[in-house]
Amino acid sequence: MILLFVSGCGAKPISLMNAPLDSGLEAPIKPTTLELRTSKSSVAFVPVQFSENLSRYHKALSVSFVQSVLEEHGDLKIIDDVRVVRALNSSQFTPLRTSLEKNKLRRIDDELIQQTIELGKWLRVRYIVLMSVQSSPKKVSSTEWSTYISFRIYRVEDPVKNEMNHEFTYVFSDSSDLWEEVGGLVRGRFPLGGFIVESRANRLYVRVNLGRRNRITEDQVCKIFRRVKKEKKGTNGKLITSIEFDRIGQVTLFRVQEDFSWGIVPSNFRNAILNGDAVRCY
Repeated sequence: MILLFVSGCGAKPISLMNAPLDSGLEAPIKPTTLELRTSKSSVAFVPVQFSENLSRYHKALSVSFVQSVLEEHGDLKIIDDVRVVRALNSSQFTPLRTSLEKNKLRRIDDELIQQTIELGKWLRVRYIVLMSVQSSPKKVSSTEWSTYISFRIYRVEDPVKNEMNHEFTYVFSDSSDLWEEVGGLVRGRFPLGGFIVESRANRLYVRVNLGRRNRITEDQVCKIFRRVKKEKKGTNGKLITSIEFDRIGQVTLFRVQEDFSWGIVPSNFRNAILNGDAVRCY
């Protein structure tokens, strides 16, 4: 049983079992039912750029390999390509679409990166990927094939960050070894995301919708964020509305169940947090 002391005159120990439930304390942007069901951060792929001499078979396997590694090892959820294409077809992202059609990611400058980040904010994903697949300069054998894959992953939320750059030769017969090699680079790099779904004793204890099945462990320290809507001018002068994450505290998890955990919030953060605030566990 966890016993803690509540500050004040005549402080007495209080256990989680006896802690009163907090009510009426909701974050301004509450999580949706879908958000509560998934712990994975969302990622969008800008349409992958290919060299002209690749077959559809080589294109499909190359893209599937990278996406499956990010999903399985990076705990990322890739959004539907249809959403990305629809956004790119809007007039707001004409400059980005034109740039992709002209240079096929042969040159990635600051303007292209900024336009890509703006697309990610509009799509309301946490990460966005620029990826190209070319014929490999490496000759494997007369019966084997390979491609040369390059990808960049950018964090869309403020502070914007280039999370990862990687280039490698994808040899189909070496898929198993490459799976582990590239997987080792992304494993643990991207945080699991959850939400505070309940609080007790004036936010002394909080329940988070992450548990053992999400690879959460006891004594793990997670960060707490407030989701807020922000408007910024894009490169074309139009306003882009996005949901940003402002850090407001942290929580140490102590009772981890299959699909949820209880945590203790340090006293200096308790007045700031609300039910529905986002949690990131690294």
